[in-house]
This record gives sequence, structure tokens and C-alpha cells, in this order.
Amino acid sequence: MTTTPKVIFIIPYRNRELQRRFFIRHMKYILEDLNPSDFRLLFVHQVDSRDFNRGALKNIGFLITKQLYPNDYVNMTLVFNDVDTLPLEKNLFHYETTHGTVKHFFGFRFALGGIVSITGSDFERTGGFPNFWGWGYEDNALQKRVLLSKMKIDRTEFYPLLDKHVIQLQDGKHRVINRTDYNAYVADIQEGHHSISNLNYTLDDETHIANVTGFSTGREPNTQTRQVADMSITKQLFKKNGRGGSMKMVF
Repeated sequence: MTTTPKVIFIIPYRNRELQRRFFIRHMKYILEDLNPSDFRLLFVHQVDSRDFNRGALKNIGFLITKQLYPNDYVNMTLVFNDVDTLPLEKNLFHYETTHGTVKHFFGFRFALGGIVSITGSDFERTGGFPNFWGWGYEDNALQKRVLLSKMKIDRTEFYPLLDKHVIQLQDGKHRVINRTDYNAYVADIQEGHHSISNLNYTLDDETHIANVTGFSTGREPNTQTRQVADMSITKQLFKKNGRGGSMKMVF
């Protein structure tokens, strides 16, 4: 690989082939006026049958980038982008960022999810995402870590959920959630990219897919506290009891 991209899109992914194909086709249009060597797509595909670990896949995307570009990753822009979320038109987002500034383009203001740009060195310094087995809270945790690291969150090109400037593809209303991971979030567990071990993957440059066939996070999913929630009707999944009252799961 002779050319080092300026920007790598890291897209956690499993069982959404139609959305992946649409993402590639649409982003080709979005980026067509720019130098193609400046950008690279990286779909991080969880191959195993364990619950989907979105935070771990994002961390793995960073680790793969670090392995591919050991001398350059610190200055590269990493764009963490969900496979079902894309800008409607060109020039809506200016993806590249600089050290000390995290750009947030879409999602909720209380969490760095949706579409986020951060330099490789800044992501490494924050520790990355917690590796939660199930849906929710890894983006909330990243925002906390970014602010604790005294970085600026730039939302000058930000669009909230359901805004028509952003394509939001649908993939059902049910999500796997886990009380154990919620408790880990409340306890501010300090796991992240450094917690990933036993990583095995194959990289297919033609499809832009890193097939992750194995990885460990230090914590296996707790099947005893696992449940499937209907996100269209569920407004409060977990409560934290005790001093300070209750804590809601926020969407």
C-alpha cells in the first residue's frame, strides 16, 4: 500500500449487506469531487455469533488503522460512521479535523455517536470506546472521555436525529441490551482499545471489509442479564437505585 489516506471511515458492521452496498455507492457520490487517495472505507465486520459489540468494532477499526499505517495514524482523521447514516448531499460535512478537536456531525448532543471525526492520536489518548456487549452507552462514554481529555467538541456542522439533511436507513426496532454493560457504564469502567486482545481478522481491499474472526475484550457477554428490547415503545430500560435517585437509559 503506497498511498496514505488522510481520512479513514470506520464502519462497524454485521448482517447489513444491502446497507453496506448503499453506503459504498452513495459515499462514492459524496466524495467524488475529492482526491480518491485521500479517503478509505473500512467496514469492520464481526463474524462470530456473540452479541454485536459496536464499541469493540470501532476500537478494532482503530487498531487495524494503526497496524496499516504505523507511522501516520496519529495525524489521520478517523471518521466513526454508522452504516445506516449518510449525508444527503455533497459538502455537508468537512470530515478532516485537527488535534484537540473532535467533530460531531449527527446524532445526540449528549453522546458522540452517529458520525464523528477524531484524529488517531486523540482517539488513542482517550482510550477509545468501552467494549459493551449490546446496544447503547459506548457513545455516551466516549463523549465523557473526550471532555475529560480537555478536547473541544465541534458541532458547527451538526444535525440532530431525524433531520432531513442526513439519510437514516432503517433496520428494525429491536436491539439487544444488557444490564451488565449498563452497570459497567455507570461504574465508569476504564476499558477501551487497549482491552482488545487475541485479535484475528482478514482484510479484503476489494470489498473494503475487515472480517474480524476473533477478539477478546476481557469480559464475555453476560447471557443472564441479556434481553431484547423494542426501541419503538421502550423509554426507560434500566434504573440506578440508591443515593441520588434513579438513572434512566437515554435515547
